[in-house]
Amino acid sequence: MNLLVCIKVVPDIGKAKIDPITNNLIREGLKMIINPSDLCALKFALNIKDNTQEDVNITVISMGPPQAEDAIRETIQMGADRGFLIMGLEFRGSDTLATSYTLSQAIKSLGNFDLVLTGDKTLDGDTGQIGPELSEHLSFNLFSFVKKLSYEDGYFKATRLTKNGEEIVKSKAPLLVTALKDSASRPSKFSRGREDIAKNAEIKVFNAQNIELDNERIGQTGSHTIVKEIFPPKKEEVGRKIEGDINHQVDELISILKDKGVLN
Repeated sequence: MNLLVCIKVVPDIGKAKIDPITNNLIREGLKMIINPSDLCALKFALNIKDNTQEDVNITVISMGPPQAEDAIRETIQMGADRGFLIMGLEFRGSDTLATSYTLSQAIKSLGNFDLVLTGDKTLDGDTGQIGPELSEHLSFNLFSFVKKLSYEDGYFKATRLTKNGEEIVKSKAPLLVTALKDSASRPSKFSRGREDIAKNAEIKVFNAQNIELDNERIGQTGSHTIVKEIFPPKKEEVGRKIEGDINHQVDELISILKDKGVLN
């Protein structure tokens, strides 16, 4: 069984700051990490590999800057078998449509896969579009917002989150799954005996010359959306503490509600 996991290297936005003048993300000194929900997708793949009698091979692919190679090696140390990096100036400025197209063409060049996994969305983009778009390009069935995933008797079984609760669904291959953040414990990068495997693994680099691509569908040329502005959310007052004895607190609360128009 062949599984493929898509990962992205993203800035650790929990520590990110926005330049108040340019409204751009300040990237200097910002740590780059593997997108958290992508790690959950990898964990789903590793769980299937550990819990099935079939021979399972896990491929990891990423589209990004040179430092993404270190992230791919990290996934190999966690238990993946091989990794590929899509890199080149031709891909700069890609939106989700151009990215998903490029990824799909690279994936097709690698052979047939039973299961492709992605995170549900990324920390830096938060669109949640790559997985569904990729499933269309590959003509795969799609299970999105997946909390649990298993494989048994030729079927992938998933528990997915919906607006009305949860549902349990099954599908045969080929299937694409988007994993929810925190849906699975993160795989350990301290897998015993795999340090040298990860260090010595060959990470093949794809570019616009060794993937069959329509150049009108990649990079900025193939992108139908652009980011015009980035800005931090407005800080709004979310609560107010009223001090004093109970009578004073009640009087103050009534006064606040009247000011807000809740009471006449």
